[in-house]
Amino acid sequence: MKPNATVVLGLLMSVLMATPALAQMDVSIREINAYPQASIDELDAAGATLDPTRLAELMAPALAGQQLRITAVVLSNPRTSGLGNPTDGFPSRIHVYVRDTSAVSMGNEGMGIQLVDGAYQTTGLLNAAPGDVIQVVGIPNVFTGSGGASLQFEPESVELLGPYTDFNLPDAILDPVSVSATADVNKSVGANGEVQTNWPNLNSYNGQYIRIEGATIQVRDISSDRPNWLITTDGGTTVINFYDMSLRYRNDRDGGYNASEFNVSFDDFVPPPPGAKVNIQGFIVFQGDDPFNRSVPSGALLSMAPWEDADLIVTESPPQASAPTLDVVPAAAAATTVTATASADISRTLTGVTLHYFTSAASTDTLDLAMTDNGDGSFSADIPGQADGTFVKCWATATDNTGASTTSEAQEYRVLTNGIDEIADIQEVSGFSGDASPFTGLTLDMNLTATVQNNPAVNGREIAIQDNANLDPNTGVTVNPNNDLIADLQPGDEINITRARIVEDFGVTQLRDLVYTTVTEGGSILPYKQVTTDVLQDAGVAEAHEGMLLTFDDPIVTSTNPDDPFGPFGEWAVSSDGTPENAVRVDDRSNGISFTDGDAGTVFSVWERLDFIRGVWWFSFSNYKLMPDDLANDVGAVLNVGTEEEGLPGSFALGQNYPNPFNPATSIEYTVPSAGNVTLEVFDMMGRSVAVLVDGERAVGTYTIRFDAKSLASGLYLYRLTAGSNVQVKKMMLLR
Repeated sequence: MKPNATVVLGLLMSVLMATPALAQMDVSIREINAYPQASIDELDAAGATLDPTRLAELMAPALAGQQLRITAVVLSNPRTSGLGNPTDGFPSRIHVYVRDTSAVSMGNEGMGIQLVDGAYQTTGLLNAAPGDVIQVVGIPNVFTGSGGASLQFEPESVELLGPYTDFNLPDAILDPVSVSATADVNKSVGANGEVQTNWPNLNSYNGQYIRIEGATIQVRDISSDRPNWLITTDGGTTVINFYDMSLRYRNDRDGGYNASEFNVSFDDFVPPPPGAKVNIQGFIVFQGDDPFNRSVPSGALLSMAPWEDADLIVTESPPQASAPTLDVVPAAAAATTVTATASADISRTLTGVTLHYFTSAASTDTLDLAMTDNGDGSFSADIPGQADGTFVKCWATATDNTGASTTSEAQEYRVLTNGIDEIADIQEVSGFSGDASPFTGLTLDMNLTATVQNNPAVNGREIAIQDNANLDPNTGVTVNPNNDLIADLQPGDEINITRARIVEDFGVTQLRDLVYTTVTEGGSILPYKQVTTDVLQDAGVAEAHEGMLLTFDDPIVTSTNPDDPFGPFGEWAVSSDGTPENAVRVDDRSNGISFTDGDAGTVFSVWERLDFIRGVWWFSFSNYKLMPDDLANDVGAVLNVGTEEEGLPGSFALGQNYPNPFNPATSIEYTVPSAGNVTLEVFDMMGRSVAVLVDGERAVGTYTIRFDAKSLASGLYLYRLTAGSNVQVKKMMLLR
């Protein structure tokens, strides 16, 4: 998944039709794809005012959740599917695009859909090849993200019937549908470049295999292992987002997939530069991915997933320039040689490459240097020496004989006389590049000694190391455990890293491809840093603690699904003071915690108080969050302190409402031991505020307030008293 996509994906069961599963029936894929015209009209009319909750409600086709049978021809190679996190070389699921065989007589519109098969080794779908005709019994469901709702067919059985030629189907059954304009797929809905799905065409294009010729690369971001880019046919007024569903177009699966079984690409895919002309074909998916924040609401646009290398052909390109690189961390006062590669389109000639740079120490504007041609496609320039600790940001522009030019991605670095010898050298940021490390994208020598803080054998996903016993900010970083040696480490082991690649992955600084030795084994981890969740609402403070072990004492669960109305996605939220505005997320990313779809809400309940919760401070999908290793050691027992027990006489106390149950009014008594601001608020069981009974200064004393719930539905409600750092919560029942 990608960095600026505001929320991860999960099953949207709450909005599916509440119809019992029917006996298996034969249908066309067009019937599955058919959204009611009334829904399409409402979506189209809403435009930029479309509410995400309403969008989720409308993205449930009538046949969702029913057992159906389809007959289709396979369009995409199952062994090139790249979205299922692999275990022992095999992904958890495969994504395969198919087209209904009746498209030959009925037309291609609405005849494409993706199969998402988590039992592919049993169903046999992995053995299918493009051009095979298959009969699939399964259930269509909606897989949702922020703004997106990907319709997918989940196979229960797959029967391989033979190649399409055996059924006298024409070769054209495998061809993409020609689309002339990006506006056919995503429409413009705002003066500032906002786009949204072209709703009247949704039934035709969702799941469809399409081809666009003469498109232009509008923008790209190659700063992470999962590059992002947009194409346009109208100068950027409308765009289609790229989605890396195929192994040929993503760069973060090399070590996870069995290369003898799957078509893994071991060469990094780099999208063409902005301005390049391309012919592109791929599969349309409503994925909810919006890396450049072009859609309203976020993610409400269709994306394209090219599948094979030949699906992307560059027909014309402006000159290309790579981000400048350096081989060593520069010392103070010494000039720094940076190198960039540049080349012209085959029909053009490169006329010059210019380096641009500025520093954190200078008050002058950006400075330019002509880069020297090294004769091998690379160009170099020397940036003058800077003082120790200075941040420098630089980028290159290549120009060809037609006057076309391309500006590269930027590279940042920091001048460090002693080189990288502590984690803060990597984690402290200039602000030039947001929260990214100044060495992002570089592989460098270093002399970094740090302690392994969590358990690689349990977590298996991200390993935290720290090097500062005072637990100062910026002294932790995560290590991706793709390096097999990492699995042999234990918490408390001290390692010395002599070389590593520094990356920003989903907004988190990580070390990859480590060269290291174990200094000592079996030691103690550095202590957990105790903080309260309100402190971490400051983005700067939160960023400075990524990769560190944090602990929260006595947190209150404020949500079991912070992504509502989407999800749940295995996350919940806790708050030190019980207020949702000061809550932070907790993620089940570790292999030691495995909440499957729908289970997160069954583990904890809103307003339960935990003894403690601790783990690695993390960031992904637009949110900072805590990542415990496992439930047994990193999540304390449910205390329920402050939810049912009475306070001591004369102390802060919240009484049980009386009568209880009630209809429609009840009285609540509370005591405050010191003068100050007091709030008394009522919530439903989803954590939504339904009434504020008290909000203001109160003197020392005991008070009684009457609550009239005549406008509320029957059910269980929670009421919370807050005075300073004191919080108590109780339950009450409204019975009509």
